Amino acid sequence: MEQGKPFSTTGGPLVDYDAVCQKVRAAIEPARAHAVSLHDERGDVLWLSESSMGPDEHNAVREAVEAFSNADGPPVLVSDLGDSRSAVLLRAVNGRRAMVGAIMVVMDARIVRQDARGALKVITPKLQRALADFAAMRPNTPPPPATPARAGAAVPLTLVIDAPVAASRTPAAAAARTPAAVASRVAPAAASRTPPAAASRTAPAAKVSPSTAAPRAPMTSMGASAGYTDKGLQGGVTPEIDRLRAALLRSPIALHVQRLVPLTKGSQLRRYEVLLRSKSDSAPNSAPHAMLKAAVENGLGSMIDRRVVTELIGYLVHHPEIWKSTAVMFSVNLTTTALHDDHFIKFVELCLAKSSLPKGMIAFEVDTATAVKLADRIVEVAASLHRLGCPLVLDDFALKTECFDLLRLPGVHYVKLAPQITAKMRTDKLSQAAITAVVQMARVLGMHTVAKRTETAAEQEWLTALGVDFIQSNSLSPPIAIESLAKPANSPKPLPTH
Repeated sequence: MEQGKPFSTTGGPLVDYDAVCQKVRAAIEPARAHAVSLHDERGDVLWLSESSMGPDEHNAVREAVEAFSNADGPPVLVSDLGDSRSAVLLRAVNGRRAMVGAIMVVMDARIVRQDARGALKVITPKLQRALADFAAMRPNTPPPPATPARAGAAVPLTLVIDAPVAASRTPAAAAARTPAAVASRVAPAAASRTPPAAASRTAPAAKVSPSTAAPRAPMTSMGASAGYTDKGLQGGVTPEIDRLRAALLRSPIALHVQRLVPLTKGSQLRRYEVLLRSKSDSAPNSAPHAMLKAAVENGLGSMIDRRVVTELIGYLVHHPEIWKSTAVMFSVNLTTTALHDDHFIKFVELCLAKSSLPKGMIAFEVDTATAVKLADRIVEVAASLHRLGCPLVLDDFALKTECFDLLRLPGVHYVKLAPQITAKMRTDKLSQAAITAVVQMARVLGMHTVAKRTETAAEQEWLTALGVDFIQSNSLSPPIAIESLAKPANSPKPLPTH
């Protein structure tokens, strides 16, 4: 994406933060990055390669953003995270020289030594190009007014290194920022780090001396406080997790959609569930159940959700004919990992802001049993999605007391009936009563009901009589590739109503 251009005039991805992270990893090879994260100008996480961050990483980002916010601040900082790890933090600036974000790369401390030579090895032209790509995806805000430096201001991190500057600057300024000049300035400072000199610095208030410091907290997964255990990350990021993450990123995926067919005669409502499919040669257009299971069990489920959201929004932005004539809604299934990941909601917010798609077009679907299990967390997720204008769909809803409270969640627009309720609706009066009860509750609350796995016209007649609004059926409306929506000739024909 070219900097300053609106997305609609480019052919690039909408907000492809994952691609930026991969470019960063490639730029520092053969060195290995333990983690890569992208942050906005406030330090909030936009993208995580690990689905988790420890307190030391958060502190490093916070201090770096404070330093980067100063127009005269350093473009690159290095922080010692302990446990033989160092964080390299890069300032991202736009064409107006305003700081629009930061990239943090966590590496082996032996690779990034606390001197100019060790850090300069990391700052390659490839890494600077990745930084420029990231800056181009951020809002083109003006720079803040210059503020005079405070006397005795704290030095937040251990090493300050100047990055190469643009060729448009003066030769004298460029010469002052060469690696040799940088080394001449930084090396004496490193050599002077005797205990008395270090003690004379003004340290940040949050810092404590090593003798009184609390034990370093291990990296934990998002949502651990809510009772969710991320088995794959309990012991940190293992080589197995790294390999799985790389495999997930390489796995080719495709989006299919299945229409929810309205039972009201003459209704033109277009509601779709987005389905993830594999594009591999061995199993084309099949649901990647093994991949999803492995991702969720290892705390990487939100990586899949991010890829689906990015692909979906990017496709809709490039094909406005799908949604400009009539209102349309696409619901994306959320994994348990995404429900625990605060940064996933921020990612969705940014994607929606950049796309300028109408509110209500992107919805999210949550399994009712999972929502009941994570009752406290689902309240926060529902409120956040409602604020973004994203409807919530409750899947596999059953006539159980513990499910009723979910209907109080903000933004719930659709309730999909559990198949066990509809399976015996033609012969079992209790099933008929249960369907009618859910339909009446939904109508009072302004929600729509959906029956799944409905295969025959007779079942369709019963559901229509019982007041159900939509059906979702592989036989009556099978999933199709999302690309088919832009081809009217290939669109599924409307189903007859009785």
